[in-house]
Amino acid sequence: MKIKVRLSGRGGQGIKFLGSVLVKVAMEANYYATLSVDYTPSVRGGPIFCDVILSSEPISYPFCDEDADVFLAIDQKGIKRASECIYEKTISFIDSNTVSNSEEIIQQGIIHRVPITKRADENNVPKGVNMLSLGFLSEYLRNYAKIDLEEKHYLQVFNNMPESVRDMNLRSFNLGKTLYQEFENNSLS
Repeated sequence: MKIKVRLSGRGGQGIKFLGSVLVKVAMEANYYATLSVDYTPSVRGGPIFCDVILSSEPISYPFCDEDADVFLAIDQKGIKRASECIYEKTISFIDSNTVSNSEEIIQQGIIHRVPITKRADENNVPKGVNMLSLGFLSEYLRNYAKIDLEEKHYLQVFNNMPESVRDMNLRSFNLGKTLYQEFENNSLS
């Protein structure tokens, strides 16, 4: 089993942190995991994306070229360049409030529009949009990618975070899980 995930946003949204938490959780679950980050010199506010590879076997190449299984974008900046990883089997989760032209940019795979940043704003956790995205992604990985990242693995990583951010991150993570369940229920109906 191997899954390739590209996470895209702008500097300051915690994209790199999101990727690093996902890697730590996968390692807690005894998976091989890599994280590679790409960003512009203007880090805060500039485009950023990272590739996360999770596998049951050793990983020889830590990047998504034109072979990402999952693409998640939560900001307009840099989506064109970050979406170069997409091919006909990629599942894309695109923020419906901050990315306006994904259908013009993404020509392959399946696109799902999801109100990720809106949900963070509605619940007064705009700085938790990254962990909200992780909660959403965790449910997708569990349901479709069949990656056994159990709740205990996530909690172990969250419990190692400084107390000052742990509660907000855990709350945001749970909001993301709920958002995924709503998404799933709406797409089945």
